[in-house]
Amino acid sequence: MIGNFVFPWIIAKALVCFAIFLYIIFAFVVIRQIYLMTETLEGQLEIPLKTVGIVHFLVAILVLLIAIVIL
Repeated sequence: MIGNFVFPWIIAKALVCFAIFLYIIFAFVVIRQIYLMTETLEGQLEIPLKTVGIVHFLVAILVLLIAIVIL
């Protein structure tokens, strides 16, 4: 009984962690796009955009680590 109950939760944890990992890839692509955009267009928002992109990426990694620990 216990084994059958735990197994679906392991699958759910794996799927959630995989989805968060895909989101980390998306966050990395966002950083890459920000850097390409700032090379093409220069302006006053260059540093804040890069900062927000890097913070977004780091938070996505932090969420994955928290999900691995909590789930």
